[in-house]
Amino acid sequence: MNRNSLRSRVTTFYVGMLAIALVVFSGAVYLGVQTFLTRSLERSLRVGANGIVTDFLQPLQSKGQSWFLSEISEAYPQDASDTFVRVSTADQVLYQTGNIRDPFIDTSKLPLPDPKSLNEIHRLRLRGQQLLLYSLPYRSPAGTLYLVEIGSSTEPIQQILRSLFLILLVFTPVILVVAAIGGYVLMSRPLQPVVTLTERAERVGRIDLGERLPIIATGDELERLSLALNRMIERLEETVAHNRRFSADASHELRTPLTIIRGELEAIQQTPGLEASVLEGVGSALEECHRMSTIVESLMAISRLEGGGERMEMATVDLVSTTKTTLEHLLLLAEERQIALEFEGAGAVTVMGNAMRLKQVVVNLVDNAIKYTPEGGTVRVTVSASGDLAILDVSDTGIGIPQASLPLIFERFYRADEVRSRTSGGIGLGLAIVKSICMAHHGAITASSVEGQGSRFRMELPLVAVSAAPVSAQRDASQLPQRQAPAANRETSERLMKGAR
Repeated sequence: MNRNSLRSRVTTFYVGMLAIALVVFSGAVYLGVQTFLTRSLERSLRVGANGIVTDFLQPLQSKGQSWFLSEISEAYPQDASDTFVRVSTADQVLYQTGNIRDPFIDTSKLPLPDPKSLNEIHRLRLRGQQLLLYSLPYRSPAGTLYLVEIGSSTEPIQQILRSLFLILLVFTPVILVVAAIGGYVLMSRPLQPVVTLTERAERVGRIDLGERLPIIATGDELERLSLALNRMIERLEETVAHNRRFSADASHELRTPLTIIRGELEAIQQTPGLEASVLEGVGSALEECHRMSTIVESLMAISRLEGGGERMEMATVDLVSTTKTTLEHLLLLAEERQIALEFEGAGAVTVMGNAMRLKQVVVNLVDNAIKYTPEGGTVRVTVSASGDLAILDVSDTGIGIPQASLPLIFERFYRADEVRSRTSGGIGLGLAIVKSICMAHHGAITASSVEGQGSRFRMELPLVAVSAAPVSAQRDASQLPQRQAPAANRETSERLMKGAR
């Protein structure tokens, strides 16, 4: 569970508010029950004291003390009981019950009440036990002042409160856990439109911007959001299309002037009797013209790939065999730099694609790896299948790429190291072409790197299941052959590199 997700945050807020409400509610219930039980006991003591006055003291003068003792002892026996009763005058105790039995309270230790605080409830503590005691004065018609005391232990109340506290302590966390699980599950339904929007939004732009988000017909903010996002995608699509048209038109318009300039310079170069400085200047201009032509061709290739203007012939391609064949032509370039070029891939890894464009991806990635790997380093190419994906992995032990540059290396004309890139002849379009080819094949390209330790590029394409692998893929492709004839290999390598750029 992602703690930062909206679903988790809403559930956490809901459970937190419920926890506060339960704590407040539990506290209110506890205090309410405590107050109710205490007041019920106090009311019972007052009723009992008034009953003693009415039933026993008022008839005392007419019926005599013997009758009084007989009647009150029958109602409140002198044996240990749950209620303490004492009836006294100013000079003697007329009647007193025994000790309170549960819990035991020695009532013989109870002091006489203070005459200044009669007709009140007193809380007394004897040996850790609390006693509620009510004192009621009564003056007979003959003028005799009687004092009625009746009391009871608060232990039954404390037992009820302890049980209530235990119930609240146990059930409150259980309620919160159930509420958290229920809230998390219930939040999945109202958040499902957001999840759908997110998943569809992730797919927008992988190939083109033609896909639109589903309209959530709820009449609320989600519907407004989906409509606003679709309008934003439309504006982005128009902007991107305009930029692609401009790039394609500009590249197309530049081809003819560059061709004319190159032809004129080549004609000048063939003129006899030119000074060496003039020839050197013309040669330099031709090199720059060739570089400009390469840039124009690359931009046109990117525009066609991204705009769908290039109709690539798609067929099943064994990525293992295609990669191995391409690397055989690049082996001499690696050996000239004293770089070990390793390949790993066996069996058939079949994709639906254009073989020439896929070779171009391999050439660009391996060429970059060779350029930026010092002598004695290693460039390793791996082709494998994982799930429903075909994976081409190119790693090296080169200088690496700064972390700040990783998100930008697939942009046009971006170079992490301007000086080194210009020295090596790069124009900053190779990886942009690789990305465009991958997108045209419904795939993706990612890069990771650690400065000073090397870089790793990973291309993922949809895997195609075939009933029988091509014959060329059945041989062991885990090892590259030994170097071919230098002249033929060099010519093939240069031709591949020219096509890649």
